[in-house]
Amino acid sequence: MKKIILIISGLILLGAIFIAFKNENFFLNTAKPSSPQLTTTPIASRSAEEEIEELEFTREQLEGYYEVYKNPYVLHIRKALNAYLNGTNEGISFPESVINAQVLEETSLDSGAESADLTPAGLDSFSKDYYRSKFIVFAINDGIMGGKIINIIFQDKPDKLFNAWIYQRAGGDYDLRGFWQNMTFTGEKMEKTVKLYKRYLEDKEHAL
Repeated sequence: MKKIILIISGLILLGAIFIAFKNENFFLNTAKPSSPQLTTTPIASRSAEEEIEELEFTREQLEGYYEVYKNPYVLHIRKALNAYLNGTNEGISFPESVINAQVLEETSLDSGAESADLTPAGLDSFSKDYYRSKFIVFAINDGIMGGKIINIIFQDKPDKLFNAWIYQRAGGDYDLRGFWQNMTFTGEKMEKTVKLYKRYLEDKEHAL
């Protein structure tokens, strides 16, 4: 029975990952009209000079960005990560598929990923030092199976971009349903991203 649950969870997670990779416009692409659009051009297509310049926003855009940290989907990521660190796993209904380390193979996920078709998934796949750090929100997109796919970067270890799938259950509470590395942003592309968002990676007030 456990194997069946894990297989089903894995298939659902693959679907969520596919949608996350399909959306090229990652930069704070929230549903709120007031939220800032950090850029409309994928990093890979920007010039070298543009890539290393820090982005600046208007006051209105910043206010929209700061509101993201009041979003219940985003708040639940911190709740679930803290519970994982404490060993309670509160807010994680399916720990076998969300926590256990696994490598998902799906060649159609992202043809531009530097690591081909392997996607590390599960909280145990990564050092707990990531989760002890505060994170910033990079983007929010709708999940194929409901909920939100939230892209985050940890401030103290900004070498990876992660996707967290948060689902709102029928009772109104939230649940972490998936966690995996976004393989679109690795190596040089991740280094450029860190330079672009340096100011926000150093902002400890607007982070979780």
